[in-house]
Amino acid sequence: MGPEADLIVQVKKALHQVRAPVYYDGQKHDAKYPQVIIDLSNIQNEPRSYKGIEETKLTISVDVYSKIERLDILLDISNQVRNIMQQVKCTHWRSKFDDYSVRIFVDESYQGESLKRAAFLFDFITYGIAIKKGSN
Repeated sequence: MGPEADLIVQVKKALHQVRAPVYYDGQKHDAKYPQVIIDLSNIQNEPRSYKGIEETKLTISVDVYSKIERLDILLDISNQVRNIMQQVKCTHWRSKFDDYSVRIFVDESYQGESLKRAAFLFDFITYGIAIKKGSN
């Protein structure tokens, strides 16, 4: 299992502590709110290597949705998500939480309903051993 898959599995497991259902982006689910959607948002194109250790930055997006009139629920679940995500670590790879950002938006569901969305981006650093190819 690569670091990307390891991290996304650990995120999904950890976020089950949140008081809202958690889904992968694109996964079929009911339009019930609040809900949390997770996705691997970004992988650093070129891992940095230092003394044989390869460092890769992975970004996980977490979107928290609630009905527009329930800002209290959005803020409560968003705080839970932030606190939990800062503790997530890979199981099979060395990793650490790096940073996060969040923005609040008014979105529209695919059913035309107005929703509040807290859009988080969480950055993690994973470490592995750099292997040079083509050397004999």
